[in-house]
Amino acid sequence: MKSTLSEREGNTVKLDVEVSSEELQEAFDDRMKQLAREVRIPGFRQGKVPMAMARQRLGDDAIMADTVEEHMARWFTAAVLELGLDPVDRPNVEVQDEAPELGKQFAFSATVTVMPEVVLGQYKGVEAPKESAEVEDKEVDVQTDRLRDQFAELRPVEKRAAKTGDYITADFSATLDGVPVDQMIAADFAYELGSARIFPEIETQTVGMDTGEERTFPVTLPEELDDEHMAGKTVDFTVKLKEIKEKVLPPYTDQWVSEISEFKTLLELRQDIRKRLTAGKEYSVDQRFRALAVRAVSDNATLDLPDVVVTEQAEEMVDDFKRSLESQGADFQAYLDGSGISVQQMLEDMKPQAAANVKTGLVLDAVAKAEGLEVTDAEVSDSVKEMAVAGRVEPKAFESRLRQSGRIQGVKWQLLREKAADLIVANAVATKPVEEPVEKPTEAAAPKATRKKAPAKASAAAGEAVAKKPAAKPARATTKKKTEPEVPAKEEA
Repeated sequence: MKSTLSEREGNTVKLDVEVSSEELQEAFDDRMKQLAREVRIPGFRQGKVPMAMARQRLGDDAIMADTVEEHMARWFTAAVLELGLDPVDRPNVEVQDEAPELGKQFAFSATVTVMPEVVLGQYKGVEAPKESAEVEDKEVDVQTDRLRDQFAELRPVEKRAAKTGDYITADFSATLDGVPVDQMIAADFAYELGSARIFPEIETQTVGMDTGEERTFPVTLPEELDDEHMAGKTVDFTVKLKEIKEKVLPPYTDQWVSEISEFKTLLELRQDIRKRLTAGKEYSVDQRFRALAVRAVSDNATLDLPDVVVTEQAEEMVDDFKRSLESQGADFQAYLDGSGISVQQMLEDMKPQAAANVKTGLVLDAVAKAEGLEVTDAEVSDSVKEMAVAGRVEPKAFESRLRQSGRIQGVKWQLLREKAADLIVANAVATKPVEEPVEKPTEAAAPKATRKKAPAKASAAAGEAVAKKPAAKPARATTKKKTEPEVPAKEEA
């Protein structure tokens, strides 16, 4: 078979393919054998029809037409591999001869969109900002204070009024025009003053109250309240303070440290915290530097991305987002309805990131090719084993499925791209991050929270009715729960 690239305009190419008479005859014979097993002729069992009789029954013209249709995809694939092309869409095939004949060569042309040619810019020695991984004392202080807070003791207070930071227990009730509001009745509701868990008006009024004191005051409910009959209304809210507890922190001593940890002294505890913080910070800093260095190389490269590639990548991103929501028990359609957007709008919103992902991947491929990077079979097997362990599947069986389905190539591509990224990072120049000017904060109205109606006369649930809990939207997750580890696609960055 002979393949020739006859035309190229941007990312659209036309290739001419000539299938030799010998290859056409071989394809015809293979198809004839298969049809002989499938054809039904009275007096013969299926699969036992003589080939000559089946050929006479079907006719050479019909068999040839079926042969071309059956083998066209294989011939096209062989042609693009021979020419080093990477199609991204279905080809438009044109047969040059009206009817292919045995004993003659068969020619056809195919027009198809292919991956763009990447023109690399500078990819060695690019500059990228890198932050310091040094851990400051105040960061260690935050962690030790957090640990200390976990072991704090709550002690009842009797001789003073409630103040911010106290833990109180109170009964709540509310009336609207003298009529009790069932969903805003709660008994023995406990919360921390100053934690912003409840309406600000309630916290403000509760501060300064004594144990046993009861106080009634107006509270205007937010317009965003789920109960449209109560939204924006002003109710008379009553708080009866039943108990005040203050948080008593343990002292920073070696004895306390030895009681709550495996360390004997406060110094050893702080050293361990610093070590852990440093390791985490170094990893984060390295990952950001890696991403910025690769982005710099991608920005230096030139290529013209086909719309079909960007659209396909955006569709994959939408599918990933949908699977992520569903793995968390959320409903994709409910998310769309709540967000007020359509799938098409989400697709359009994701296209810029999709284009960046595809470009980065193609640039990494080009760097790997320019540097002659390769991936060994041992490296592929090791990577597959790691994926299998993470996915809790049997490594050998998993690798076998990948090879049979052809998805093993995705693992190779990903490893090759990682090697290209490693090379970029190894040659990149770290620069000091530019400090952005700190703007003076301006006064702004506090955001209003959306609160959900609680069941009537349910004390614990009613307490949540006055709690400041914004309605959460599902966040885009990066983690996927699957029964089998995911194999990266070539188009993904």
